[in-house]
Amino acid sequence: MKLIIKVALMLSLISMAACSFPTVPPTAKGKILTTAGYDTDIKEPGKYTLWGRDTMILIQTNTNTYKEVVNVVLQDKLTLQAEVRFRGRLAGSKTVLNSMFNDIVPGEDNMVSFNEVYKIYGRMAVRNKAREILSQYSVEDVHKNYSRLSGEIGKALIKALEGTPLEISDVALGNIAYPKVVTDAVEQAKKRELDIKKEQAQAAIDMVKKKNERILAEADYQIEITKAKAIRDANKIIGQGVTPELLKLRALDVQRAMAKNGSAVFIPYEAMNSIGAQVRMYGK
Repeated sequence: MKLIIKVALMLSLISMAACSFPTVPPTAKGKILTTAGYDTDIKEPGKYTLWGRDTMILIQTNTNTYKEVVNVVLQDKLTLQAEVRFRGRLAGSKTVLNSMFNDIVPGEDNMVSFNEVYKIYGRMAVRNKAREILSQYSVEDVHKNYSRLSGEIGKALIKALEGTPLEISDVALGNIAYPKVVTDAVEQAKKRELDIKKEQAQAAIDMVKKKNERILAEADYQIEITKAKAIRDANKIIGQGVTPELLKLRALDVQRAMAKNGSAVFIPYEAMNSIGAQVRMYGK
């Protein structure tokens, strides 16, 4: 009896050593790979017991963001590089999931990742649809219709990937690299625009200066005119007050002042033409 118990314990220990207890995480689906191939059932998240050389192979099902870089020859024969960004995950019916297990070799971590499935089912579709839509537009049209193009590419990709294990959403263009000839032209146009604005600003400054100079010149002119009018009016008033009688009076005042000098003989200028005055003057 003791021998039987020992044998049973040894067999139990051997079987336990041959077991494994893998876990299918919440962001994955699993399938058991036996020595005879895959088991038929797809395993939901949870813990499982495997026997012998059986292995749990996982498929990544969480949602993440991805991008694909695409080079496109546009309608105007210029080459544009753009990123197609999207949210993606692996999904589908059991038939679709089984096809992934059968078609794709898992990595060293026993995981069939989104990237591995995308390389087979999605990359070509993303590149082709993006090129097909963008090639209908010129560089200027791409710039003007950014949101519209993102929507068109998104609709085309969702339709193209129907029936595949890939489920994508929120498709958008990102990090567009325009051709160098276009970026150079845009830079030159911006430079010209800035130069024009600088010239306009300088012209406005010059106009203000000229306006101020004109205002100052007009003010100086008015001052000079006012001074001239004042002098004219003063002369006019003075001229109106100088009468012949006043001039004679002033002459007499001068003569009277000169006659007070006893050592001098004063003869009015008008008397120089008088014969009597001349005889008397030379007679002495």
